[in-house]
Amino acid sequence: MSLRTRKWAAGISLLLSGVIAFWCEVAFPAAPPPADADFNTLFRRTFNEPLNLDLAFRFAEVATQQGDYEAAIGALERMLFYNPHLPRVRLELGVLYFKLGSYAMARSYFESAIATPGVPPEVKAKVDQFLAEIDRRLSPHKWSGFLQFGLRYQTNANAGPDGLLIKALGQDAVLNSQFAKSADWNVFGLAGAIYAYDLQNGRGDALEASLIGYFAQQYRLSQFDLGLIELQAGPRFGVPQLFPGASFKIYGIGTATNLAASPYFSGPGAGVSARFPFSAALVEPSVEVRKRNFMDSPVYPIAGQQSGRLLTAAVTAVGAFLNYLPWAGRLAFDNNRTSDAIFDFNGYDRWSADVAFPIPWSVDWNKSTFHFVVAPTAGASRAVYAMPNPIVSPTVARLDREWHVGTVLDFLYDANAGVRTQLQYSRTDSSLPNYDTRNLSITVGPTARF
Repeated sequence: MSLRTRKWAAGISLLLSGVIAFWCEVAFPAAPPPADADFNTLFRRTFNEPLNLDLAFRFAEVATQQGDYEAAIGALERMLFYNPHLPRVRLELGVLYFKLGSYAMARSYFESAIATPGVPPEVKAKVDQFLAEIDRRLSPHKWSGFLQFGLRYQTNANAGPDGLLIKALGQDAVLNSQFAKSADWNVFGLAGAIYAYDLQNGRGDALEASLIGYFAQQYRLSQFDLGLIELQAGPRFGVPQLFPGASFKIYGIGTATNLAASPYFSGPGAGVSARFPFSAALVEPSVEVRKRNFMDSPVYPIAGQQSGRLLTAAVTAVGAFLNYLPWAGRLAFDNNRTSDAIFDFNGYDRWSADVAFPIPWSVDWNKSTFHFVVAPTAGASRAVYAMPNPIVSPTVARLDREWHVGTVLDFLYDANAGVRTQLQYSRTDSSLPNYDTRNLSITVGPTARF
């Protein structure tokens, strides 16, 4: 990849961070802590004082916090035995059965709650929300999505080399200052949507499709305005007879990008993945192949030299260390080769790894609860290019070692909307000074989930 056009890969880092964010959001929740003395004391008292509704509510609250939904259900159902006209108790029972995934029982309690004479309006409003969510979850049509818009600042927005002393034809040369690293802002939009049609045959078979898009417009460096859209679609087949809960998917890929307001590359692809749920992690290996057709443009007149085949083998996973610390990670190998072997100085083998640790917490202030998720991130890659680029150095093949660290902070002011801030520092050390880079980026903007 040339010095000028490799900015495309740098610009995609925000798109990849959005993908990592998807992993973070589906990471396994931490396991409940063991029952404490308060739990055990309240448990005994509820049997000694069965008519004490405040005590039963308190025990149900503690049991729910501990993750012992069955104990909370038992306490609340005893309350209904002594007094069946308690719509709030029926609401709480519906919520607990909902959390257990027992939607039929949850619906029964929700409907009986709003059928109780004198039900408070706030109880009915909450029940209506849960009933709508039950209908959505039981529907064969499954939708989810993520949107973010905002601003991004980079200290090296054009991925320029750290210094002006570079290599040209194997000799030391001084880079024209117009190609030196330069800071810039951009305005961007990031969107992702997933659709699945559940065949409901008891095996987990489904038809799935995902769409992800990204657009960034620079304030000064318009030659790096970037747009990307990718569609993946195909069937998923459950194989519980081989591994409980396991499935595999075969899918087609279609990608199109624009750079500097001109088509940059597009092409078809295909992939296969398998999904394995373990007790503390969900693991998904995959293999994808893409045929990419790069197109020359007035700004990038030799982009077509990069056309070829990209093969990617990867493993993504989400889970929790010791059932408490959520994590999400990806390990990948890319093999890129050009269609014309004389341009294989653009071909490479690259290993990469990324990890994130999404940590949620809440703050109570002024009678309101504010929810946050902070996710420290880190990653590294090593890329070995297939042959020297004679224009840069006829004898030295490019070898890049890159690493990056950062953090993502999500402020969620309700279940569907929030603000995301991301800070990331990246550094690339190369065998050729043309590709030594440093970059600090700051991203902020509102988010929406549906």
